[in-house]
Amino acid sequence: MGNSEFLHVGLTVSDMKKTIDFYTKYFGFQLEMEGLFDKDFIGSHSSLYKLKEGAYSDFCFLKAPNGIVLEVFQFHPIKDAEGENGIWNRPGYTHICLKVDDIFKVYEEMRKDGVEFFFAPDMRATPEEHWVFLKDPDGNLIELQD
Repeated sequence: MGNSEFLHVGLTVSDMKKTIDFYTKYFGFQLEMEGLFDKDFIGSHSSLYKLKEGAYSDFCFLKAPNGIVLEVFQFHPIKDAEGENGIWNRPGYTHICLKVDDIFKVYEEMRKDGVEFFFAPDMRATPEEHWVFLKDPDGNLIELQD
């Protein structure tokens, strides 16, 4: 087997602009590019997307300061307005984890803006390491560590 390199994580959202604003404001992601998967593209890949004829998707690449990319999709029409959180004891993805410099500062800033957290930053292995979980605008889970 050859070597591999992590390129991106795909994320489907209900509001592209709100998602771009969230990840750029709080975590320093940069909008790399925006595009469109038109109805012909989606239709020609129906075994993957499993959407009704005529569906299309806006998409963008959001690049983290360390180079990891979120590929964000907003499908039209949107199936459900609310996402389904990962279920920890069922196979599948549950969350992404982001490293921040000052978890307490980020936590307070985001809480003031109404971002939903599951608990306050908690100690990890040493008193200098902390972690916390929150929800993005669509309810997707994000873990923060410092």
